[in-house]
Amino acid sequence: TDERVRTPLIKVFIWTVIFASLTVLSTFAFGLLLALALNRKMRGRRIYRSILILPYAMPSIMSILIWGGMFNTEFGAINNILNTDIAWFSNANFARAAVLLVNLWLGFPYFYLICSGSLQAIPSELMEAAAIDGANPRQVFRRITLPLLLQILSPLLIASFAFNFNNFNLIYLLTGGGPRNT
Repeated sequence: TDERVRTPLIKVFIWTVIFASLTVLSTFAFGLLLALALNRKMRGRRIYRSILILPYAMPSIMSILIWGGMFNTEFGAINNILNTDIAWFSNANFARAAVLLVNLWLGFPYFYLICSGSLQAIPSELMEAAAIDGANPRQVFRRITLPLLLQILSPLLIASFAFNFNNFNLIYLLTGGGPRNT
């Protein structure tokens, strides 16, 4: 009932739900996009696949600290590339964007691997039948591939939401727990 406790608690809870939802949606979408792109025959596919799982193979603490350095206001690579001097961790909105970006980097390889395996498990006869019936690739994806993937991946999406809802390490290591006053 104390306003000093209730207001920050509600704000943090809302941000946590938004953070977990956006993380799951972005990592799933990016992982699926890459899995679809590399599901086709192409030259160097094994090399691309190996490169895409590197963020998953690196310890997350090391990746978070490297990204923290890249977001440094004075010497960070991101400000140098964008030719700006954004204080990423002094503004709540920039800090949130940085946290979402780093979590996308950490999470997309997992969904890439899962989606790659799931795409290979979908019977090709379904795609062929849809093509014979006159469905274009977009319709095949929307009506066949995506529903089957969501059926396969629903438990993993829920588990990923639960993991990211409790993902304290990323935010604390990257931002120190909130926007910095320095």
